[in-house]
Amino acid sequence: MSKISAYQDALDKAIKKLKKINLSQKYIDLGLPEPENNKLKIRAFGVNFYLNLDDFEIKTDDQKKDNKIKISDKISILHYLLTDIPIIITGKLINFRDLSGGNFYWQPFLSRTINPLIKRIGNNIDLLKNNLNRFDWEKNDTGDFSAKIHIIGKVYIILVYYLGDEEFQPDANILFDEGIKNIFDTEDVAVLSSRICLSLL
Repeated sequence: MSKISAYQDALDKAIKKLKKINLSQKYIDLGLPEPENNKLKIRAFGVNFYLNLDDFEIKTDDQKKDNKIKISDKISILHYLLTDIPIIITGKLINFRDLSGGNFYWQPFLSRTINPLIKRIGNNIDLLKNNLNRFDWEKNDTGDFSAKIHIIGKVYIILVYYLGDEEFQPDANILFDEGIKNIFDTEDVAVLSSRICLSLL
């Protein structure tokens, strides 16, 4: 199965599951507003998405960009809506290797996230800060520079960046609240992490 077919299959399955769920009991716990005119506003990846609760079609504020919405974004949004509530934010940070199978997929994860980011940013923190403005973020106090980046609802990631010197090249890490284990599976976490890092290039 091709990547596009796999994504479409995941999207179709998520919609099928959501049609069987009473979402009205979940909005507050998911950190989402009540729908208006049967449309649910969802802030994700720095964009206002609108989910039509009749057919689960997802659009944005900009109709010209609706046909360019990444299917992976749609899947992340729908999978978030499928999360069992209440969502528990623990305050304990973990990295990808702490997820189920994460250690096995660590190198592919790096190639999809941190490695291309380091190659593009190098020691140019100003460029990183500028590109972070594509998302909703706030400064965090870890490493030489770090940012708490909003993903969706109650989910954030922490991007930690370390400057290089004559001896060591720049490095970075992506951290998650441990509660993400109860929200997304490991592949979903890899996809959303890649989404953030590649958008910062």
